[in-house]
Amino acid sequence: MRPETLPDVSEVASFDASKLKHVNTKENTVLPTKEVIAEEAIDSRAEVKSFDKSSLKHVETEEKKNLPTAQDLTGERMPPPSRRPDRSEVLQFDQNKLNHVPTTEKVVLPSKQDIEDEAVDSRAEVKTFDKSQLKHVETKEDNILPGAGDIRAELMPDVLPDRSEVTKFDQSKLKHVEPTEKVILPTQDDIKEEAIESRAEVKSFDHSKLKHVETSEKVTLPGAGDIRAEMMPDQLPDRSEVAEFDHSKLKHVETQQKTVLPTKSVIEEEKAESRAEVKSFDKSKLKHVETEEKDSVPTLQTLREELLPDELPSKSAELKEIKGFDPAKKLKHVETTDKTHLPTKEEIKEEAAETRAEVKTFDHGKLKHVEPEEKNTLPKQSDIQEEKAAS
Repeated sequence: MRPETLPDVSEVASFDASKLKHVNTKENTVLPTKEVIAEEAIDSRAEVKSFDKSSLKHVETEEKKNLPTAQDLTGERMPPPSRRPDRSEVLQFDQNKLNHVPTTEKVVLPSKQDIEDEAVDSRAEVKTFDKSQLKHVETKEDNILPGAGDIRAELMPDVLPDRSEVTKFDQSKLKHVEPTEKVILPTQDDIKEEAIESRAEVKSFDHSKLKHVETSEKVTLPGAGDIRAEMMPDQLPDRSEVAEFDHSKLKHVETQQKTVLPTKSVIEEEKAESRAEVKSFDKSKLKHVETEEKDSVPTLQTLREELLPDELPSKSAELKEIKGFDPAKKLKHVETTDKTHLPTKEEIKEEAAETRAEVKTFDHGKLKHVEPEEKNTLPKQSDIQEEKAAS
């Protein structure tokens, strides 16, 4: 991996390290400290200990991939009947013709006594072994990792560019250039002067030059009568059968309340339990968190700067246009139309009379008696005093 010709590193040796700038290393991923890990371990163990196993459901494990049985494996290994060999001779073979042969065991395993004797002998050999007979051997590392110098030499190109012109360059030939700021924001004094001048122009404006304009309402909202007429169908249904209907044929039905609200005693028991949990809560387990405001509301100064244009127009041109403006030639008379039509006093009276007539003719005998039930009961003064005394 080394190049044939090594580069010239004499400039690196003579480099002035004082020209380098100090850079602060920013740690992106902050690892938790030992104390934070210990606190989390304690919290997790407490959660595991306080976990209610009775809330778990029993689940039957279903084995999707069933392992094949010995019979299945035998069936898979067996060839098809057409390819099986003929075993008729094997079945008809006479086993009495076979001679008895004694089995000789070639590999004899050692007995328990032999293993114990060998263990004693091996330990005796290890104890009496002379370490001075061993030779010193230096460990040779076959795969040597490259050092910083090797990596730098590999990263250097084979042919370095010619830097003689850079070292001989005369910096005195360079010209000093002042940077120009293209977008100049107005200062606070400029903004105050403009605000004073704009208020002065508004105060000195002649309102007599303005013409009266009548507002014309293009979209008129429908009144109560129009809405009632639109909601009525084109053809009214026949209600003669309803008027002649016999109410005595109807059956009495008892209303069944599906959603049962908790009683007052149940609510009080739940309140007592919840207050007990709040009182027994250990506040030392809570961690301190600093609130960080991500979306900060802009200040008045920031809004004023955003509303200002990039380039402010010249005031002299605006004053010339305002002074030379002729309202008689350029402004037109416009009639205003009322878009939102409010009902008149007579219509309101008619509607009020109709609603009062409906209320007066309403049959109160059709209403059913309902006992009001208090859903959310407030704690009594005695309960509040007991809680204060307990806390």
